[in-house]
Amino acid sequence: MKKYESILQPIKIGNLWVKNRIESSPAEPFLATKDGLVSEEFIEWHKTMAKGGAGIVTIGDSPINAEYAAESKYVIDLSNNDVCNGLFRLTEVIHRYGAAASIELNLRTHYTPTDMTLEEIAQVKKDFVEAAYRCKMSGFDMIMVHGGHGHLVAQFFSPEYNKRTDHYGADTMENRSRFAMELLDEIRDRIGPDMPIEYRISGHEKHENSVKTEDVIEFVKRIEDKIDLIHVSAGDLYRLETVKYMIQPSYVPRGGNVHLAEQFKKALSIPVTTVGSIDLDMAEDIVAQGKADVVAMIRSFIAEPDLIVKAMKGEGELVRPCIRCSECTNNFPHLYNLPIRCSVNPLTGREAEFKNHPKPEVLKKVVIVGGGPAGLEAARRAAGQGHQVVLFEKDQELGGVLSIAAAGPLKTDVKKYLDWTRNTMKDPKNIQVRLGEEATREKVLAENPDVVIVAVGSEPIVPELPGIHGENVMWAGDVDLGVAKTGDRVIIAGAGLTGCETAYTLAKEGKKVQIIDRMPMKNLYNGVPGLSIGTLMGYLQEEGVELLYETALEEVNSDGAVVRSKDGTITTMPCDSVVLSLGVKPKREVMDQFVKTAEDVRFIGDCNNKSGTILQATYEGFMAAMMI
Repeated sequence: MKKYESILQPIKIGNLWVKNRIESSPAEPFLATKDGLVSEEFIEWHKTMAKGGAGIVTIGDSPINAEYAAESKYVIDLSNNDVCNGLFRLTEVIHRYGAAASIELNLRTHYTPTDMTLEEIAQVKKDFVEAAYRCKMSGFDMIMVHGGHGHLVAQFFSPEYNKRTDHYGADTMENRSRFAMELLDEIRDRIGPDMPIEYRISGHEKHENSVKTEDVIEFVKRIEDKIDLIHVSAGDLYRLETVKYMIQPSYVPRGGNVHLAEQFKKALSIPVTTVGSIDLDMAEDIVAQGKADVVAMIRSFIAEPDLIVKAMKGEGELVRPCIRCSECTNNFPHLYNLPIRCSVNPLTGREAEFKNHPKPEVLKKVVIVGGGPAGLEAARRAAGQGHQVVLFEKDQELGGVLSIAAAGPLKTDVKKYLDWTRNTMKDPKNIQVRLGEEATREKVLAENPDVVIVAVGSEPIVPELPGIHGENVMWAGDVDLGVAKTGDRVIIAGAGLTGCETAYTLAKEGKKVQIIDRMPMKNLYNGVPGLSIGTLMGYLQEEGVELLYETALEEVNSDGAVVRSKDGTITTMPCDSVVLSLGVKPKREVMDQFVKTAEDVRFIGDCNNKSGTILQATYEGFMAAMMI
């Protein structure tokens, strides 16, 4: 069992002692009011991270002026004093659990430094200064100034964005650093010496015109005496191809930005924060090896708010892992302003709703049919409420569709979640697990249940087409599991996320892969996190995978796949194997046998949906149990 001695050590940041080395990095849960004020939901969400042991709880991207706030709803508006009342109540809650309270100050604009007058530059500095002071008056221990990710402050340093020819231009290091240096001086003068400033940068912007890392290090040396902590991220939000370095989907290796923080650590005397898909074990190694002083993470806290508490108890194996599905980012921030949700933690964003949820007055006997993600979530929650649970699973291992979702080299994050969900069932309180026993109507009735929750999953859609049952046709799930082997030339029918993932895995094996789908591209990815599908599409392009939309599978023969294009043309695409990834359908015949097996029968997960997700499965399992 890994010990977390390094990350649990206190650290001094400026004049502030912080109890450990873990910071919840800034995120936008979109739980504030539409007008940018603190809500109960906003407080309860941040409370979980403070209660869960974070050393620093950082409030996410907060507009510093009314112009930005008018375009950025449901996040904190720092442009006027009205926000201070709610922020004061929030910092009180954070402090209650011994955490330091911080907040990220930022400005996104439709203009660049090139377009600004000197008066406008002065006003922006004033807006930052007044926002910082409001934070101090609201009880914050420190602030974070966002000087990275291509936002306005970062643009002053960038020759790509900054074409000015005066003393704020990017022609010399002195000029391109001037705005940030003046801004930090004015903030410090207003908030005083006792409030630490964390400055966030992109150590590399990850595109062809990116500022050089060595230049950023030189810049930070210039502001080193004006700040107390440097937060090293990467990427440019305004160059979509680099977003994967800011919010890494599951296809991108974890900890990809740590090497940048390590370079700054070697060059500076102030503490350095690193960020980017870092889990608990990685954080311990990073700090122990001196690559950074503080580790910032947010999705690990979203998945498991009790992250640090469990680390302190030596219960690292009980930490619910983040699967980096990008659901919590709502495709891209500011697009739809949806409240935050998590695929593996159904309580995320619903903390206020369930914080006083009553225990049931009458404890019941609950039978759950199916040990996939929906059934397991229902079992854990129902047992936690005190009900007696019997769980039937026909296979010899729990997991259901997770076993398929976790297969393959792209799925290491889901594999960790699968391991975790099985671990929770090793010695469960109030749960009797019957592995390798398929539930029947008679077996369920014999339990005399008060509630039956049916979570039998789904089955793949296989259209009735000529040749569809031939030896050269197989299901994507079997390919991912290694049960079915393809030839060297593969056509995948179905360009959804699963089909694209299978295609990428096969292409990496050196196979020639084409993907077809009867739908136009614009209709295929509604509801799919844009960051995930965008990153995956880039990888497919790199591997030479061809995608043909509005192309329908009509027949499979020994020569390959017969397809119909948008204009009705019929052609044969030569291949050795056709892999079906056409979605799933509920197991109606299996479901129907459990109707009226109890007074209360509920159908959840894939068997309740045409095509479900882990997020939908865990949510339905959670709600089914909590509503008993």
